[in-house]
Amino acid sequence: MVNIISRMRKLRSLLNIRNGPGAIQLPKDVTKISIEFHKKLIGSNFRGARHFWHEILPRIKYRNPALPISVTRHDDPNGSAYLHIYTSSAASRSKAQTANTPGSANATPNATNTLTPDTSAPTHTVDIKTLDESEILQALVEKTGAVQLQTPPEEAEEMAELALFQERAEKDRTEVREKLMKLRREEELLRMARGEIPNAA
Repeated sequence: MVNIISRMRKLRSLLNIRNGPGAIQLPKDVTKISIEFHKKLIGSNFRGARHFWHEILPRIKYRNPALPISVTRHDDPNGSAYLHIYTSSAASRSKAQTANTPGSANATPNATNTLTPDTSAPTHTVDIKTLDESEILQALVEKTGAVQLQTPPEEAEEMAELALFQERAEKDRTEVREKLMKLRREEELLRMARGEIPNAA
């Protein structure tokens, strides 16, 4: 039984990272994605960025394994929260500008003057401080033209079966917990009747 539950958990983890929000195919000209936000959750600020990092970025990375994705968490509670999108066309333009600029041998911060240094400016920078994770994903899709990958029918069926299994397992856990509590209460009443423990009343 334990092995079955373990296998089910692993299968659920695999299906969850393969499907759902963030299971997108990014165009080949997208060369890098970076996200920056505060380390801690402060009110409603940074909530969407943290959820995007935890729940959606793993799916993006799984579906785009060769794409560099960096995460920067800073200490300034009043600081920024940005999603930076880099493309090959922007990198080519930046290199051409750098070659024609005197004294530009050193790497400079990106054009938005944020906490993520880079040798080239991002093609798109989205302020995500007050956005939720779905809005951040929507902005990423709109800026890049990414394609949302559909869940294969067989995997959708497996996910539905896993959800049903989880629902039944939770129901079984609740029933077992209630039975244990009932048994403990009966044992306590029996000990009280024997005078083994004082009557709380």
